[in-house]
Amino acid sequence: MAVARPQNHPRQYYGSPGSDTPAQYNFNWQVKDDPSGNDFGHEESRDGDNTQGSYYVLLPDGRLQRVTYTVNGDSGYVAEFVLVLCAATMTVARPQNRPNEYYSSTGPDTPAQYNFNWQVKDDPSGNDFGHEESRDGGNTQGSYYVLLPDGRLQRVTYTVNGDSGYVAEVTYEGEAQFPTYQSSYTPAPRYA
Repeated sequence: MAVARPQNHPRQYYGSPGSDTPAQYNFNWQVKDDPSGNDFGHEESRDGDNTQGSYYVLLPDGRLQRVTYTVNGDSGYVAEFVLVLCAATMTVARPQNRPNEYYSSTGPDTPAQYNFNWQVKDDPSGNDFGHEESRDGGNTQGSYYVLLPDGRLQRVTYTVNGDSGYVAEVTYEGEAQFPTYQSSYTPAPRYA
């Protein structure tokens, strides 16, 4: 997959060439499959320089992992990582019978098979996040990641093999960096 990297600060407007129309869009997708226990999704909206969104995954232990993010003007990617423990009683069950690998009620009896990936990498703004997944019948694997404000890369790698359920591993790459502030002000010398 080719990723465009701007050489200069991104333009304020991303319409067709010569367009003065600010970028504006909304998207939302979700996968919720009760027989397999898969529950994850992503939503985002943008109006000009302001973007907000979130993505989430239901973890095998019943917690919901959600990353909510905003980009307002030149603020950079600001993300909040939250794990929510559901207070309601939740039954996590493996089906008595293996779930059907074929999810088409009217189409041919062929196993689900797909691949997708997407990535956002914009060096001037510091945005770097993405998701990839592939599935062949009852076997799915994928990962999603986000560059955290402290410089580490958080990656969630997951698999679903047959009726094993959603198995995820969260890793962090790199060392957290907290640079100290240094003033660019240098007082002018004074002579007596």
